[in-house]
Amino acid sequence: MQKRWLTALVFSILALLAGCQSLAGEEMKGVPARVVNADKSISIIRATFNGQGVSGGGGDECCISIPRKWKPEMTAEITWEKDPSPELNPGNIPPPKWKNGSSTPEWREWMRIHKSNYQTLSKIVNVPKYERTCGVSLIFLPCDDPRVIIDCDQDLAIMNNLPGGEKFDSELIRRLGGRQSCR
Repeated sequence: MQKRWLTALVFSILALLAGCQSLAGEEMKGVPARVVNADKSISIIRATFNGQGVSGGGGDECCISIPRKWKPEMTAEITWEKDPSPELNPGNIPPPKWKNGSSTPEWREWMRIHKSNYQTLSKIVNVPKYERTCGVSLIFLPCDDPRVIIDCDQDLAIMNNLPGGEKFDSELIRRLGGRQSCR
């Protein structure tokens, strides 16, 4: 009787451990994330990588989680909110001036209208193979074409020695195989 009880206990513990293993899921790690907007006709307000948010203001933000190891056919959902007409409202109406460094009721109304034109988009993208990670770069190309770079060597190959100024965007778009315009 005691042997049966001990056997049942051992199998119960093994079953629980197996259940915990399946609940654990894949091993994740935290990495910084950044948004790079190569489409100057829009502004990226914010973006998410599999639901984890990054502001569109540029620079690294900490942290989002990615699987520790890349797997073939890995995808991610990129969602972003964009301002399709930075600094202008419908009808090409510019914002009213502030008075003495303070917003005015007219400016706040202009901004309310402006924000109502923001668009939220989402796309499933293939995640390129990564080994050594330097964070997640969400790169937005013209034509609502988001790209993801995670691998350090790929990041270096694409981002290294980009020209400054007005040539930056067109060269980045070229290196990523994107379209320069949607027309």
